[in-house]
Amino acid sequence: MHELVKKYGGHAKQEEILTDFFNRVSSERGLMHYFFNVPLKQVLADQRELMPYVMRKPDIDYRTAPVQTAIREINIRIPVFEDVLKVLNLVLKHFKVHYTEAPMMAMHIIEILEETRSRFADTKKSFYKPADITPAVLLSFYRTQGILSELDAESGEIYSMHGFGLAYPLYTAIDAANNSLVLMARAQARDGVTLTEVQTLADAAGAKVQPLQFTAFTDGQGCPTFQASYSVPTQYGVPKRLLQRVTNHFTWRFEEAMKVNTNFQLIDVVNG
Repeated sequence: MHELVKKYGGHAKQEEILTDFFNRVSSERGLMHYFFNVPLKQVLADQRELMPYVMRKPDIDYRTAPVQTAIREINIRIPVFEDVLKVLNLVLKHFKVHYTEAPMMAMHIIEILEETRSRFADTKKSFYKPADITPAVLLSFYRTQGILSELDAESGEIYSMHGFGLAYPLYTAIDAANNSLVLMARAQARDGVTLTEVQTLADAAGAKVQPLQFTAFTDGQGCPTFQASYSVPTQYGVPKRLLQRVTNHFTWRFEEAMKVNTNFQLIDVVNG
């Protein structure tokens, strides 16, 4: 999404698109309740600050329309939601977003909007303040979902087993210096596979799966290791729902990246 925003005029132009969309929906009697009690100022702030929490998806996912992901209490009727999407698509066309890229932009905008709408209707805490982000809080976040997780006191990383939405084991680290959470997934090389060979796989995965960052390194046991990482900001606070979605999506993309392992040079702890 960062690339699309930059391509179409940066955050200033994105705010024009969002403002036009907000005003058109708010002026339609049958649609205005989509933004009930939600100020434009918050819509613009969330789209800018929470963008990294919405990962790029496989191309096939953009062939279907966005869906409602807000809390059930504020879901609107499907025909009304479809009309909201039609307005958004008209706005994107008006701003000359290419028809092949409009579905991606629309899906990412809606995904963040659904979080914004939910927060203004929440009756329980669903947002971590920056000061709340500690290993204990993150452990609770994962364990509440039923995910087996533990803290490595030496590295400071939280290891979470796959399952309950995670397609692959996940490592989470708090990067306090950069006000971010770093999501990581790893696969060790099989005996006899060199670090150079693992780096070749990392390069291939980087070309195939974006926006994950792929590297090869030698771990503490001396084993060449394939790693993907992705960072999300914490300085504006962390929405629980989007954190759950981005951690899930990150592991799904890592599983997709493991398809470069055609010669079984890496140990796939999930699929063998």
